[in-house]
Amino acid sequence: MVRQVQQSSLFEAIPKTFFHRGRSVTSQRKEGCDLQSSLERVKGEQWASIQDLTITASPQLAKLDDNLAFTVGFKLKGGIRRNFVRPLWEKAYDEHDLGLRMAYRVDLSKQRAKVLPGAELKREKFVRRGVFFWTRNPELPYRVWATVATEFETILYPKTEEEARTMLFDVTRSFELPASKLGKGHHTLEAKVHAKWGKHVFTERGEATAKTPVLKIDVR
Repeated sequence: MVRQVQQSSLFEAIPKTFFHRGRSVTSQRKEGCDLQSSLERVKGEQWASIQDLTITASPQLAKLDDNLAFTVGFKLKGGIRRNFVRPLWEKAYDEHDLGLRMAYRVDLSKQRAKVLPGAELKREKFVRRGVFFWTRNPELPYRVWATVATEFETILYPKTEEEARTMLFDVTRSFELPASKLGKGHHTLEAKVHAKWGKHVFTERGEATAKTPVLKIDVR
């Protein structure tokens, strides 16, 4: 009974336009706490899009027996990112929706003749999870907070909402490939990035794809 009273008093501070199935959270201050504005999504906008894609390789002028070190970077932006805020973590927790699972994939391929599909060189699949939990940390004056479980089996503890979004939606992925897999010659490479997630209090089910700029590599 005590917990129900506390939850009721907390959500009285939040306008009834709190997002759920088409509703929105409006910005309001109460007792020094900022409730960030979050919308379901902007009209005509996808739930998320992959932006700021980069791809690098070292060395770009390689010998046949070299190992090539690739780094692919990207950010997931849009409604799903804007809605990953503490008031919505709290609402999700109260509805037994305890986290967000993001499934990512990076496919590195070599471009071939226009009539042929690209030749896949490397596929990387990995998952990140935002997990909501009841916090008793005196440094966090909130009832519910989030941790982020990375693909490297590391649990991260963000101190701010923005830090949590960065941990979950900003990706840098590195991997190696022997130059011999490309063979001698001039090569044009690109990476296709894919992100997928399920339905939650703060988002519908969705996925997004994008391609990096092309990358030129010479193998001698």
